[in-house]
Amino acid sequence: MDKNLKIARDYFKTYLDLQAPIPELRVQADKMYATLPVADDIKYETVSLSAGNLKGEWTISPEARDTHVLYYIHGGAFLIGSPATHRGEISELGRAGKMRTFALDYRLAPEHPFPKPLEDILEGYIWLLDQGVAPQNIIISGDSAGGNATINLFISLRDQRIPMPAGGVIISPWIDLGQSGETYKTKEGIDPIVNLAAIKAQTAAYLGGADPNLPLASPIYANLHGIPPTYVIAGEAEEMLSEALTFTHHAAMAGVHVRFEVWPQMIHNFPLWHSILPEGKDAIKKAGEFMISLTS
Repeated sequence: MDKNLKIARDYFKTYLDLQAPIPELRVQADKMYATLPVADDIKYETVSLSAGNLKGEWTISPEARDTHVLYYIHGGAFLIGSPATHRGEISELGRAGKMRTFALDYRLAPEHPFPKPLEDILEGYIWLLDQGVAPQNIIISGDSAGGNATINLFISLRDQRIPMPAGGVIISPWIDLGQSGETYKTKEGIDPIVNLAAIKAQTAAYLGGADPNLPLASPIYANLHGIPPTYVIAGEAEEMLSEALTFTHHAAMAGVHVRFEVWPQMIHNFPLWHSILPEGKDAIKKAGEFMISLTS
């Protein structure tokens, strides 16, 4: 195995105890993500949204178009993470798409269980529109739980007749909260980040007793008609691979312009390690090309 892939595979095991209480896990995760580099030319700024106590973070690369925004929704099972934890990945996706990025510091479970994080994320999108950003100049993206939220945001916008963004990029989406996909079995012990026992506990903490088969909880069951063009990125070694495949199939059958790519041997949200994995850099480059094609 390539030494850099081994470093990425061992990262969570080195820094995180997935069985730890959630407050402790958040501290561990903050320390872990802080070890991942952010380019020196990235500017970032924390802002408060007009409504409530929500905050978000802008990141801007020298390549960014002032009129275009990548709205990024960080992963972490809706339990951990923040714009700061994912800043390196977010800013490089923005650079690749020649867009400013905005990441929301949405409320986390279990203190704020399902569907409160999704409500915040919708509020963040509406805030962007209120700032004068044209919807056709917005791309929504997210990893893992952020992929779940991205799909749910599309559906909320469609159903509420709010102007749609140009498209979306979802990375290793966590969208089957009932863990019905076959790769939860076939990749168990192969995926170094996700394991079935931990993901079941995280699901319970997020849902707070809600049915995991609700389309709002698990968008593999959602009606996908009318959502914008979407690029799905996944790793061959991850337990969530089958739900990415299922989503892609359902999206295609619903008439959605959907692109799906799997990187051999890659792990959950492998673009996070773009600084050491050529495959991570490649995925970010391809995501940028997709974003530019929709917003030129």
